[in-house]
Amino acid sequence: MVSRCAIAFALLTVMTLGASARQADARRDAFGAALRAQSDTLVAAQHAYVDTLIRHGSAATAGALHTLQTCVDSLVRAAGDSLDADARANIRFTELGMRTTIGVMGYPVRGQLQSLLGAFDRQIAVLLGTTLVCPGCSSKEQFDHARDEFAEAADSIARTSGDSMATLVEAWEDALDDSVVAFTDSVLAQIDGMKEEAAEDRESHTSRLELSGTYQAHASYRGRDNGIAESAFGPSVTYHHRSGFFAGGALGWTSQPTPGPDDGDLTAGYEFDLSSRLDGVLSYTHYWYSDSSTKPQAVTNQSLAGMFTFDADAVTLLADLSYDFGGGSGAAEFTASLDVSHDILVPGRTLGGTLLLSPTVSATWGDQDERLLAKRLARAKKKVVVVKSVKPASIFGIMAYEFSFPARLHVGRFAFEPEFDYVVPANVLGTGKSLLNKDPSSTNPFASATFVVTVTV
Repeated sequence: MVSRCAIAFALLTVMTLGASARQADARRDAFGAALRAQSDTLVAAQHAYVDTLIRHGSAATAGALHTLQTCVDSLVRAAGDSLDADARANIRFTELGMRTTIGVMGYPVRGQLQSLLGAFDRQIAVLLGTTLVCPGCSSKEQFDHARDEFAEAADSIARTSGDSMATLVEAWEDALDDSVVAFTDSVLAQIDGMKEEAAEDRESHTSRLELSGTYQAHASYRGRDNGIAESAFGPSVTYHHRSGFFAGGALGWTSQPTPGPDDGDLTAGYEFDLSSRLDGVLSYTHYWYSDSSTKPQAVTNQSLAGMFTFDADAVTLLADLSYDFGGGSGAAEFTASLDVSHDILVPGRTLGGTLLLSPTVSATWGDQDERLLAKRLARAKKKVVVVKSVKPASIFGIMAYEFSFPARLHVGRFAFEPEFDYVVPANVLGTGKSLLNKDPSSTNPFASATFVVTVTV
């Protein structure tokens, strides 16, 4: 028989265990509720932080748009009459494009912020689910310790995510500032370029005297060097009348075959404008060459030339036509070249002046007459085959391609013009042909450099 004491003890034990279990369940419920509340508060705070960041970015965008408009308005007003209606319309059109660009800069940032926010929500949810399990937790101290660990881990996740979000918005704001500065700089450079063009246009319509000095490291003509790598130097003087007529003369020295005076010329011509975008130059030149000159153009002594320049905004097109004749051979050579260049005005002042870069691609076509080739060979002291029963060959075609990088630094009355050229000859007369004589000019590409200094009086 089980004693009454044993039964009472068993009942007391069961009641005690039941009470302990209910207390543990109550603690777990309270623990879970506290964790969820803490998680909800943290998530809500992070969402609010993202909203704040987006508002800051939007305010920065509005500020950038206001600054852009203020700066452009100021620059256009300061430019005054140097900007015509087309130039003002072009600046306003590009400003509209920049405003659109600035306005949409925040879209990808907003998307990245939402992505980071979603990743944060998922991390907190995973942390919450892991902590709620809390295996082995029963006492108040154990639940409090687990809650503290959750808070510490959740705060760390929030800080890391928040730092990444703040970095995105800072980069957004920096990009806004950089865009405004870059655009206003480009507008300023554009206005400076127009002022420079206006000044040059005024100068071109006033009477003036220009004194120049030119150095060429590897002299060539229509992609031909007569097989001699000679350098050339020469001064020149040109008077431009405000009516458009001009006249001038030049002298030249070369390094090959005997260093010394080589040539001289007198030129007269007329400069004119056909429209605001198209201008031209017509000229006549008479040359004199020394008996020892080996320059390819030394076989003629007169030239008629026409040059036409068209400003197509993005690029400038230049067509140069010339007809070289005289010299007693009875032959003549026609030459046509086309240059395509893009002007880049360097913002601000460079060495106290304005710097213009004009990378250029050129192609040259021309006549090649074997009678003139024979004269060139004789001047270069090369062997010449003369067979009168054979009709001299004369062909017309592409003669050279040229890639050049000219620069123009204008400082007061002085202009400094360095230029680097890479010449690719083509169709050198006699190459692969059954001609009696072969042009000794280089058939391989060669580089050259030119430097011109001009002072306007």
